[in-house]
Amino acid sequence: MPQFPNHLPRLRPRQVAILEACLIGLVSGLAAFFLKQTVGWLGGARQQMAGAYPAFLVLPLIGIVGGGLSGWLIDRFAPSAAGSGIPQVKMALAGIPTPLNSQIAVVKLLSTMLTLGSGLSLGRQGPTVQISAAIAGQISRLFPTSPEHRRQLLACGAAAGLAAGFNAPIAGVLFVVEELLQDVSGLTLGTAIVASFIGAVVSRLLGGAELTLELLATKPQFSPTQIPLFLLLGALAGLLGILLVQGIVLSLKINQKIKLSLPWRIALAGGITGLVLAFLPASLRDNTNLQQMLVKSMLDWRSIALIFVVKFCLTLVATGASAPGACLPLR
Repeated sequence: MPQFPNHLPRLRPRQVAILEACLIGLVSGLAAFFLKQTVGWLGGARQQMAGAYPAFLVLPLIGIVGGGLSGWLIDRFAPSAAGSGIPQVKMALAGIPTPLNSQIAVVKLLSTMLTLGSGLSLGRQGPTVQISAAIAGQISRLFPTSPEHRRQLLACGAAAGLAAGFNAPIAGVLFVVEELLQDVSGLTLGTAIVASFIGAVVSRLLGGAELTLELLATKPQFSPTQIPLFLLLGALAGLLGILLVQGIVLSLKINQKIKLSLPWRIALAGGITGLVLAFLPASLRDNTNLQQMLVKSMLDWRSIALIFVVKFCLTLVATGASAPGACLPLR
């Protein structure tokens, strides 16, 4: 019988942390890609049905059914999966007992697919952060570790989720540093960088994009006379941000007074969203195409103003109902 050495080399804690960060980044990238592709497919199918049948019947019905199913999944299997998911991750990192495991990840993934695919005016970045943090939480349970190391893994998951959602690894790391952790150690920062990079690379490669920088065909023109306009734009964005936050708080209070269960609240939000979208031009009903049109400046100021008002109001409706999704209607 062959003899095996009884003293196999052991990995150092730093090496184990790097391997865990790689695993978290890989799974988070796969989850972000699957969510993005599924939401896109469901949105395309919804658009086709709205073109083949009366939109004022099809879009509200899809919103009601999809929203109701999403709310039922959350209410039945994982109540912590409601909303954007980022507050839950912050609570877990602050040491407040908050469930983050494979069940949360699966329910959040499925409910977000149903919500966004049904047309509710929300984004997928917040749910991606919670899904990735839940994956990291499950990995920390598979490999028993200290509470501080588990907190580090959750931070890696949050960074990887944001990086995969936006294809921006630096943004994922900065998000962890600025929003989730105030006492960032060297090991925490290093593992967050690794997880963010792998998550963004996996999501980008599977999405068919190359790892190259896309240069603009023409150099942007800048003049010092435009500085006042930029200052005005910044001030206006800040004021609108305050208005959005206040609107979300008011919408949440209104939904609490209505006394409807979560499935009915999200179904009602889906029905209202579908009914409003039915009266918009077909090109303005799909968030993915709408984002491309805005980036390429294909819309006049009247259309942009209409989109802003409609999306702003519908985002408040969906967020107030605690639908799974982030307050970023352009996804």
